[in-house]
Amino acid sequence: MRNIFYWVSFLILSSLCNYCSAQDPHLTQFYAAPTFLNPAFAGANACSRFSTNYRNQWPGISNGFVTYVTSFDHSIPTLNSGIGLLFVNDKAGTGELRTTSFSGQYSYEVMLTRKWAARMGVEGSYNIHDINIYKLVFGDQISRGNAPTSVETLPRNKTSYMDFASGLLLYSYNMWYGFSVHHLNQPNQSLDAGTSILPMEFSFHGGIKIPVGSSRGTKKLNYKESISPAINIERQNKYNQMDIGLYYTYSVLMIGAWYRGIPLEKSYQQNINNDAFAILVGLTTGRFKTGYSYDLTVSRLVSATGGAHEVSLSYQLCDFKKLKKKKKRPGLLIPCPKF
Repeated sequence: MRNIFYWVSFLILSSLCNYCSAQDPHLTQFYAAPTFLNPAFAGANACSRFSTNYRNQWPGISNGFVTYVTSFDHSIPTLNSGIGLLFVNDKAGTGELRTTSFSGQYSYEVMLTRKWAARMGVEGSYNIHDINIYKLVFGDQISRGNAPTSVETLPRNKTSYMDFASGLLLYSYNMWYGFSVHHLNQPNQSLDAGTSILPMEFSFHGGIKIPVGSSRGTKKLNYKESISPAINIERQNKYNQMDIGLYYTYSVLMIGAWYRGIPLEKSYQQNINNDAFAILVGLTTGRFKTGYSYDLTVSRLVSATGGAHEVSLSYQLCDFKKLKKKKKRPGLLIPCPKF
């Protein structure tokens, strides 16, 4: 099984050489929806968990972007495996252009050394891409005095396709590195007879968890007080994006700050690649984790967008402290933040 893991990992990394020429929805609290970021996170938690995320991007613009993400994942330690289910719904624009996906995920873990582990994950999804044609206004309607209907031959308003993704994670007690590729098969999402290829999306994410105060020097994962610098870099077609931030955790409270953009790089339209600053706060109460974040737009759209609001909620189905006392806790858990 370990040899199979290495070969699949090699094939995933080799796909970096196959860049291709619509961006996917994104979250500020991507670690609150880890399986949305990388299928290798499926089952990586000690407890089974339900998670849901809501994002309202650019509420200052009529019919902006609204995204819902709901997931469930479960660990199978006897098989060194994890499974996950993922539902995503993203809607935007006057015509309610919408993408809905239903995904199944599987991951497998390998202990590389006593202090380092790796996970490989795969994902298959069924996607529905649709638009409400009757909410659009065509040129002939305007020329005919705002006629209620169009004489145009309207294209189909729905299409469906299969989509595939894969990912890798490498982690220790206090560090993690991940790489994922979405849309491996580059599906055609066109709503007419033409071709609209969904390009592959590449993501590299990682960070380190550093204990502070009285916890310094411990090797335990559940540090009472810590800081966690983290980064996520994405590329899809012509678009590059970098999220770089810092989390501060004290007991049940987490506070974070993020910057999204690449200030030293100009976009393909020669605009400075700045997007937003984000502030987030997360609270853990028993088995529940609740997070809120706000994105302050810093691009040229700053006066119009209204930023972005995002809320996350997750619930784990077991008591992690009881697992520790019964010594049923895995040898390594991914130390990345939960918001």
